[in-house]
Amino acid sequence: MPYQPLVSIITPSFNQGKFLEETIQSVLGQDYGRVEYILIDGASTDNSLDIIRKYSDRLSYWVSEPDQGQAQAINKGLKQAKGNILGWLNSDDVLLPGTIRRSVEILQAHPEVDVIYGRLERMDDLGKPVPTPILPKDRVEFNLGNMLEECTVNQAGAFWRREIMEKVGLLNESLCYVMDYEYWIRIAIAGGRFKRLPETTARFRLSKDSKTVGQALPMAREDMQIIQSISGQPGLEVRLGLPVGALQRQARRGLAVACLYEANAYLKQKDWGRAAHALIESAQNHPGVFFERRWADLAMAKFKRRRWTLKG
Repeated sequence: MPYQPLVSIITPSFNQGKFLEETIQSVLGQDYGRVEYILIDGASTDNSLDIIRKYSDRLSYWVSEPDQGQAQAINKGLKQAKGNILGWLNSDDVLLPGTIRRSVEILQAHPEVDVIYGRLERMDDLGKPVPTPILPKDRVEFNLGNMLEECTVNQAGAFWRREIMEKVGLLNESLCYVMDYEYWIRIAIAGGRFKRLPETTARFRLSKDSKTVGQALPMAREDMQIIQSISGQPGLEVRLGLPVGALQRQARRGLAVACLYEANAYLKQKDWGRAAHALIESAQNHPGVFFERRWADLAMAKFKRRRWTLKG
């Protein structure tokens, strides 16, 4: 690699001391020479500060102070970042070896690409890989033609160019759960191009404390809010050169998927009435989504995880 652009990685963290060191090591252990690692801690009260200080001489910048949530913490880091290529890694996830080098190589080989991302594997609280199905989102590339149907960009292990960030700005700090999805949509609307890598670039921690697992219901609702907000923008289809009704068709499918996740969250709470209502709403938006193979794949992965846990 003749020229190595500076890559800035931001890790937002709050009371994630039991995972934080593994996250930090996954970044500092990359085989790429020019990494600026920024850690933004939200005034943690566990052992996080001890871990941060342990690696402070290898961090480009760190701070521990109260903030207003994950999006604001990431934005703090992005404001400090000097890299031409940027990304963030949550404090319970890890980058796989070679991810940064590989991503830079692809971005250099494809100057037309603004955002690059790969597959995710799941892991448990101990960092051990757990069964991860290949889903429909792992086979498609995010673009204007499908952006409201589902977030197919895996945030961990995703990188984007500074130029596109200068176009779209920072993360929306009013969002708590799907700030990454809303950001990818804004990038696509601004003309950004995405490239999906077939390989796995990061591991996502599947634990009861993660937002995806523990806060599935508000996450699904925020997802719906974003889809409805974008699809409701007057004149957007004309501005983007899309066929009339294209965004509404995308939105209906996206809402159907979100409703199914909402129904699943209600089922876990044994709220049968609201679960049934969410299922009906999903069918009204896009009945075909219910019959997609993804749900069988996810159910099988869950079954395998339970067997994995029992064996462990």
